[in-house]
Amino acid sequence: YDVDLLEGEPVDVPSMNGQAREAAAFMAGMANALKTGIKHDDARVRDSIRDHLRFMNEQGHSFTAADFAGQTKFFLSDDFHLRMLEEQQTGLAYYLHAAAEAYAHLT
Repeated sequence: YDVDLLEGEPVDVPSMNGQAREAAAFMAGMANALKTGIKHDDARVRDSIRDHLRFMNEQGHSFTAADFAGQTKFFLSDDFHLRMLEEQQTGLAYYLHAAAEAYAHLT
């Protein structure tokens, strides 16, 4: 997460909490979209991804649509992240990856 607590650099806790809240809301929205049958390439899903990436970039993270698609692909192969997503909603990791890939192809 790009923070080395041993380096003694100040940690912006309110900013980190805000980022965590936004990420949780984004994932809850993706899980709800999957649960309610919204297709992975629906405009509402694209808008959610666009807003999430915009937020991340505003927080100082340089994140492109291709970067996000790559990250979601990693989630599929990493047991920790795969389990975390699948515990939120069965199929979420795969849905998120399909949505990220579709979004990246449009940008």
